[in-house]
Amino acid sequence: MIAGRYRTVRELGRGGMGVVWLAEDQVIGRRVALKELRTTEAERVLSEARTAGRLNSPNVVAIHDVITDNGVTYIVMELVEAPTLTDLMARRTFTEDEVASIGLQTLNALEAAHAAGIVHRDVKPSNIMVAADGTVKLTDFGIARAMDDPGLTATGGIMGSPGYMAPELFAGQPPSPASDLWALGATLFHAIEGHSPFQRETTAATMHAIMYEEPVIRRARGPLANVITGLLHQNPAQRLTAAQVRAQLGSPSERTVVIDPVTTLVTRDVPKRRTGLIAGAAVAAVAVIALVAFLVVRPDDQPVTPAAQQSTATVTTTATPSSQVTTSSAPASSSTSSTAPPSQTSTSKTAPPQAQQPKPKRKTLELARWNDGKWYFTTSPNVTRPPQFTSLDGPAGWIAAEPEDGTRPLFACQNGNGSGDYFTSTDPACEGNPRHGTLGHIFTRKPAQGEVIPLYRCARDQMGRHFDALDAACENEVREFQLGWVLTGP
Repeated sequence: MIAGRYRTVRELGRGGMGVVWLAEDQVIGRRVALKELRTTEAERVLSEARTAGRLNSPNVVAIHDVITDNGVTYIVMELVEAPTLTDLMARRTFTEDEVASIGLQTLNALEAAHAAGIVHRDVKPSNIMVAADGTVKLTDFGIARAMDDPGLTATGGIMGSPGYMAPELFAGQPPSPASDLWALGATLFHAIEGHSPFQRETTAATMHAIMYEEPVIRRARGPLANVITGLLHQNPAQRLTAAQVRAQLGSPSERTVVIDPVTTLVTRDVPKRRTGLIAGAAVAAVAVIALVAFLVVRPDDQPVTPAAQQSTATVTTTATPSSQVTTSSAPASSSTSSTAPPSQTSTSKTAPPQAQQPKPKRKTLELARWNDGKWYFTTSPNVTRPPQFTSLDGPAGWIAAEPEDGTRPLFACQNGNGSGDYFTSTDPACEGNPRHGTLGHIFTRKPAQGEVIPLYRCARDQMGRHFDALDAACENEVREFQLGWVLTGP
């Protein structure tokens, strides 16, 4: 029993400077993670833990308490039973949408920290936990620098994981929000590409790669690739800001047209007698690619053919096995043809007009903010409004009634401290509080259809009483983070 309150159940892990226990809080009756500090820098770590304890974000592993028992310091933290991003990357690859979601949620945590004057200094895959429902938790705000991780280095007072440290840190500049964003960029690169962008065999080689090499992105394109490149800018003044990252990752991913080509070309070790055959096939392939280049894919997945090219186009192709290729749009004439050599059999195909499939209308739910003269409550038709909330403050946007790609559930939660306060969260566990209901599904990025506006969660006072606002300034209160995007109309 620690401090007469926390009963240790079993050891969860240990590092060179500390042990992590699964413990039960005998007063509240919940399970927690108990970090036992074994370091000569306990006072510094204790100070950082107190600072990090002020953070209140669903994407931050919360610190509940800091205690001392028999001369040993313990940090009582939220128990998150989820694998780290490092664990998941060892099992499978991630899609661009998944990596973008991880990036946005990690950005939520960093923005909350930076707003409180805290720099994480060790953003990396092993400090990001991903639950089965996709919820992300960022852990170890400065604590891991003094415990748990033997891979951390300290050179000239600089501490961090070398492969995720911004170049300005090696030049003696202090850690900053910009250096956290660099680490986020390196983490997102690792998540989409499957390997660290700068990690090398030795620390010196890693530092050289960070200072002088530019990683090549192969599996990402469009907004995600642009964000990673912008975050890994050598000059912190030119690096993407958190707002710029959010604006880009909130956009729908660019789409690629995939077609069947007329043939597969082989250009190595080909006998001279096949030159005519390959040349004819090459012309046919160019013809099809030029035709497909007419098609432009809108964000709503409806292909459109420019008016000047609405006439039927005829393509002569070679009847050979096909495979998929990826093409991008480019200017071309309205019809293209190829002539096969006399020895070949040719067929003529007419490209059918592309039928536009109308999308079903999205079902939406209106959010409204109420108050009882003291506290706030955000409601939708899905949840019961407590009777004391009788005054309507105004609308708070529309959210999806049903889950769809690019959304996540939005919950109405009741503060468990007995204050009568309610708040909104994307955490299914309501950040350790009772759940009042599910409001609907908020957008994690800007949808293809409908105009949207950010919905923020704000804190009204030092007690952390929360409310939602469409105002980025949180009505002159404290902005905690962005919950997501809401529609401006049904």
